[in-house]
Amino acid sequence: MGEFFPNPDLLVRPYLRREAVASSRIEGTVASFSDVVALEAGIRPVPGSDTQDVLNYVVALDAGLRARARAEGGFSLDLVRSLHRQLMTGARGEAFSTPGEFRLVQNHIGSTNEIADARYVPPPPAQMHTAFDQLISYVNDRKPRTPFVVEAAWMHYQFEAVHPFLDGNGRVGRLLIALLLAARQQVDHPLLYLSPYFERRRDEYYRLLLSVSATSAWPEWLRFFFRGVAEQAREAISVAREVLAVRDEWKGRLTTAGAAPSAVRLADFVAEHVAVTPRVVELGMDVARQTAYNSIQALVDVGILERVPLRQRGSLYVAPELVAILEV
Repeated sequence: MGEFFPNPDLLVRPYLRREAVASSRIEGTVASFSDVVALEAGIRPVPGSDTQDVLNYVVALDAGLRARARAEGGFSLDLVRSLHRQLMTGARGEAFSTPGEFRLVQNHIGSTNEIADARYVPPPPAQMHTAFDQLISYVNDRKPRTPFVVEAAWMHYQFEAVHPFLDGNGRVGRLLIALLLAARQQVDHPLLYLSPYFERRRDEYYRLLLSVSATSAWPEWLRFFFRGVAEQAREAISVAREVLAVRDEWKGRLTTAGAAPSAVRLADFVAEHVAVTPRVVELGMDVARQTAYNSIQALVDVGILERVPLRQRGSLYVAPELVAILEV
């Protein structure tokens, strides 16, 4: 359905942010959609905020989609390591996680420090590398065998079972779902992401992954995964329609107000970025500084943007109607 939209790029970045917020929240990271778009606009986060962790996810997923496109859908160890490096550099636990490097020691999952009492113990490093090589070979084998949604469910479980990094495995594993779905669907503008579904059902998500390891509960895991695809597909269509309807309504407001063409162009720019500053508009739209200020004011005048005074110098302008639609 995304290919029928007049400009899918307007939707891709907001969807990436929603995925990033939800995937990071599964791991206990506290940051909102609004926090992420403000950081992207150049606003420094509150000290101690997790926003940088979430923005790293946006950057890693965006880079992964571009790298996957250049590689014609292929996956590699280098791609996975690169995703991890972008995800963990500057994030909480950076020193512990050795960004971009596979683990060299035994790890385990669970709140206890004693491996004997762990909830799950992944394979030791030597076997981990063998298992991970097999996973990459499986994903890159293009012979028709199973529906790609089944492949994505299998791949995600196997990645989490192998647990190749000291930290960040869950987020990398969910990134790979998005990359595999985009590759198998051969779409340039992926709009289907599963982390919001997993986040809403976090306990069930973890329980079913563990049940595959403990009791080979594949049918239950697959049903759960397929329900997620169906729910998120419906949600993606609904959100896309709402975003496009709001954007069209904005343009009607601006036309009625007799706004300049640069202000109408800014409406599309805001639909993609959600929050802007005059500097972001000046650079992103390649317009003079005064044009940026005038265009922003035109959107403020018709209720599209709201000014948010900052503790630091300057102002942030946010589109509250979009935030209400896109906040996870």
